Amino acid sequence: MLCRYNLSGLMLADVRSRPPGTWRYRELLPIEGDPVSLGEPETATLFAPRLSERWGIEAWIKDESTLPGATFKARGACVGLSRAVELGVKRVVMPTAGNAGGTWSLYAARAGIEITVVMSATAPRTNQLEVTAAGGTLELVDGSIADAAVRAKEIADETGAFFAATFYEPYRLEGKKAAWLESFDSLGDADSMSFPATIVLPVGGGVAAIAAAKVAAEVRELGWSNDRAPRLVGVQAANCAPIVKAFEEGRDDVPPWTGDPHTVAAGLRVPAPIEGPLVMETIRASGGTMVAVEEDRIVESMRDLAATEGLLACPEGATTVDAAEQLVRAGDLDGPVLLYNTGAGQKYLDVLTD
Repeated sequence: MLCRYNLSGLMLADVRSRPPGTWRYRELLPIEGDPVSLGEPETATLFAPRLSERWGIEAWIKDESTLPGATFKARGACVGLSRAVELGVKRVVMPTAGNAGGTWSLYAARAGIEITVVMSATAPRTNQLEVTAAGGTLELVDGSIADAAVRAKEIADETGAFFAATFYEPYRLEGKKAAWLESFDSLGDADSMSFPATIVLPVGGGVAAIAAAKVAAEVRELGWSNDRAPRLVGVQAANCAPIVKAFEEGRDDVPPWTGDPHTVAAGLRVPAPIEGPLVMETIRASGGTMVAVEEDRIVESMRDLAATEGLLACPEGATTVDAAEQLVRAGDLDGPVLLYNTGAGQKYLDVLTD
């Protein structure tokens, strides 16, 4: 279930006359009144000169580290909770791999509603502390986010709370579109937005990938760009790569990952993505592919990006560097390419000390 909009008559020049940030694009968001906001800024779309030179193509990085909670999860949280408040929701329950729970707790505090967050006991301690600091109720479970989802659904059924799991409501996906609107606008000219040839992005549940494809279609329908929609390259950690495996096997379904899903990229610890087939279908339809990154390369890519471009990326975002390197070696990366860094590396400094 995806939101649909009346896209007639909305002029790019009018949108560009507004202050930058998520709410510049409110006609493409499912919010009618005042949003629950923590001042979401427009995040930087950075040219990467050294990666461009190394790869022989134009490379850019969309850096989401300056959002509230230091993560792209703020985009889904601000729109998801804004819509929940409009619907009269007083309590939210959600499963999470980590960052979403911490960030949704901050926005729930801003909205003045209760939130219960269920996450794996192995989720980053930082994310656990974010939940409790924001006044949320934290429940830890043994296992993965799949086990957290089972428990969160039980709580929702018992209490009547709004169940804010990935793809169980359509609103967080709409919020994720703002990242791509900002990027397309930054890459455009005076008259239009411009799409990169390729977007390389981490895929856990896969919301950001579907949001990218959806908003590219909406931008084309609005007449804001005539570019070909971007090719999407989804990246997973090799230790938890159910969509990569299904993609490589040519499947239409995505069986759950059967190995130990442990990875330093906690946001990619999603062994059974609920909409894995839709994510895979979306990436295939874009002409894209799925790439797995080995564990040691995730940490090395964090160091690489910091040393070459001065950007301390989160582990999930850093996977895009190694994935792009793999595609360059295979002669399969067209530019301009946009890498998606989903959060701040400062929340994960412990992985750099090993």
